[in-house]
Amino acid sequence: MTIILAILSGTVLGYAFECGDMCFHSTLRGVFCKPKELNLFRAYILVLLVATPLVFAMRVLGWIDPWIPPFAWGANIFGGLIFGVGMVVASSCVTGLFFKLGHGMLGTLVGLAAWAAGDILVYRGPLSGLRESLTASQTTLTLDGFFGSMGWVVVLVLGLLAAYWLFRAPKEMRHNRGKLWGWLPLGIAVGLIISVSWLLADVSNVNYPFGTSYVPTQIYLSITTGEKSSLWIPITLISIILGAFIAAKRADTLWFRGETLHRYLQLSAGGFLMGVGAAFAGGCNLGHALVGVPLLSLGSIATVLAMMVGVYIPHQMIVIWKRNSI
Repeated sequence: MTIILAILSGTVLGYAFECGDMCFHSTLRGVFCKPKELNLFRAYILVLLVATPLVFAMRVLGWIDPWIPPFAWGANIFGGLIFGVGMVVASSCVTGLFFKLGHGMLGTLVGLAAWAAGDILVYRGPLSGLRESLTASQTTLTLDGFFGSMGWVVVLVLGLLAAYWLFRAPKEMRHNRGKLWGWLPLGIAVGLIISVSWLLADVSNVNYPFGTSYVPTQIYLSITTGEKSSLWIPITLISIILGAFIAAKRADTLWFRGETLHRYLQLSAGGFLMGVGAAFAGGCNLGHALVGVPLLSLGSIATVLAMMVGVYIPHQMIVIWKRNSI
């Protein structure tokens, strides 16, 4: 049953990612572009508006008992910055590597191999000591808990401001972007998928539905030491590829191809940085941005903000370099 439910969760999520081309690198890069490209960022904000109250309600009702990503400011900021830079170098996020593989971009296999190497290097290699040092004083802290009795007032105000911002958004590309889903159906779909996957994971005695960090290390340890652990998250990741394949096949956008040498180098370097960054931060764009933030985890929020800075700095450097080279 666990395997079936994990395949279902990952496949549906991969299908939505592919239909909306929801790469977190593109989501953040669009905020800093001129002119701004905010459709994916709007979709992400809508994911939070859908998933946050649903996940909270499920917790209150006792339907789920989630693991909340811890707050370790040094690890969250350091890892988030590295991960953000890695996204710029690879021109993709980690989940993007998975769903793009599903629509035929075979070069992402190089990026995924480098991502796995970076993950293992931090968790089990020479960088493990630094990670342990940065996470030594970690604590479980949520946004509402941080503000005490005013916590939910702060959360409600932020939610209302976000909803008003979306309401004021231009109607163009709200429902579709050419062949791609618009930000409205994309945000609702991903928000609901994340929420329902919590229930499916709980049925399987799993306390976190999606993520990428530690998965390569988990597989490495199972091979080298026979260590056993839950297969839920590894299966959901593989199933993202399946979901994207189905979506690309239906949309007639399936195209198997390789990459140029330059692109392989970008995927290798960027994938490695994302593996390292996610391992330090204890999560990636999937585990933190889409799962941890709806839990109001301060660690996830800090990591996502650091990712934004990690995308902004190299993006601006590239803009300045291109301007000066004209």
